[in-house]
Amino acid sequence: MKYVKIFVIFVLALMCIPMLGQQASAHPPGLMLLNYEEDNLKVIVFHFTLSRTSHRIFKIDIEVNGEPFNDEGYARQPRLWICIYEFTVTTQPGDEITVTAYCSLFGSKTKSITV
Repeated sequence: MKYVKIFVIFVLALMCIPMLGQQASAHPPGLMLLNYEEDNLKVIVFHFTLSRTSHRIFKIDIEVNGEPFNDEGYARQPRLWICIYEFTVTTQPGDEITVTAYCSLFGSKTKSITV
């Protein structure tokens, strides 16, 4: 009888795990790396997810000298962990490029570089 009680408690605990939901594991994008060479901006974002359609990098905004340049939306994260995005950005020496990556569930990450 003791083992039946333990088994029932174990099964109930397993049934409660899905109720924790995706929101509990939501997190903002992690490390972001920017590389600019010859009008090509490469944005590398570290953002782990097991559900690449519901918990993803859903938008990347690019500003040049504080002016909106591009905002790109995404329906799916390309990989589970490391996301690489490339953009054509024409700048002059001394321009500042600011990139913001947004998580679909929680938070964002912003980083800037000067050309």
